Amino acid sequence: MPQLAAMTTRERAELPGVSEGRAGQLLAGALVAEGAMDLFGIESVEICPWALREGVILRRLDHLPGV
Repeated sequence: MPQLAAMTTRERAELPGVSEGRAGQLLAGALVAEGAMDLFGIESVEICPWALREGVILRRLDHLPGV
């Protein structure tokens, strides 16, 4: 967290997997994720390259009959 906080938005945009449009939100998202992990006692997470909407679609497809 301290490393992200010390970076400029432009520097965050250069990190792997971080788009220019999301770089400004990265620190806030990281703080929320860290808080949620602390609250639920989660020590690690697995990062997925897909967005939330793709995950929702895939989960829905898993529950459709005949698919």
